[in-house]
Amino acid sequence: MLHKGNYIKRLMKKLDVKQETITDKSNPLYVGFGRNTLINLLKNEDFYKEDDLSRARAILDAINATKEDYDFIFPTRSNSNARDLGEYIEDDQTTPIKEISPGFYLLTTELVPVHAQAGYLTGYQDQEYIDMLPKYTTTVDKYARGKYRHFETSGDSMDNGSIKDAIPDGTVLLCREIKREHWTSKLHSHKWPNYVFVHRTEGIVVKQIASQNLETGEIILHSLNPDKNKYPDYSVNMDDILEIYNVIKRILE
Repeated sequence: MLHKGNYIKRLMKKLDVKQETITDKSNPLYVGFGRNTLINLLKNEDFYKEDDLSRARAILDAINATKEDYDFIFPTRSNSNARDLGEYIEDDQTTPIKEISPGFYLLTTELVPVHAQAGYLTGYQDQEYIDMLPKYTTTVDKYARGKYRHFETSGDSMDNGSIKDAIPDGTVLLCREIKREHWTSKLHSHKWPNYVFVHRTEGIVVKQIASQNLETGEIILHSLNPDKNKYPDYSVNMDDILEIYNVIKRILE
């Protein structure tokens, strides 16, 4: 049977992805660890440690592996910690949801409007403060578990003019929290590429992730707006982040 380390090695060769490329910090495909770590990882017959699972997933994410590739490396990923965090479903239900017809639900959460975002940085753990926030209801097509919240956006840093992807000023975002215990995994997801970060000094920002270093906790945040003079990529550290949410749905007003 083909070992998983060899499988990834052969896949990289097939896709003409070199080890030097994905371990180079200056390369967009950088996976967050060095070449020696990669070489040792590819020697493994299987991946059991959480760090190895995260690193294997980072490689597959970086090289745009197929579903079949993921299924080979993570045959039971639906029950493991190796799932994309953007597809992580919590077991607890903390957000009110009401079925109004088969496969059609109303989901109600607190809305954090722009004018309340400064106060949210100090009140996000205060249930009395959270209860004072306005409520917002939107429709979803799946029974949603976990903690959800709506955020109102401001500015045009995530507006690239695309009907499909843009998050223009004033957009309301339905977001699902990623619990802190999952932050040690790569925050990569092809299905949910946008994130809301509640940051100690930057405030509440909506960004994509250009790269992430699991060893240092550094994340490079990326704006969709093509004007990089105005909206350059910049670095934050996990230690300065209070909450992380996946953006699940845009509500364009």
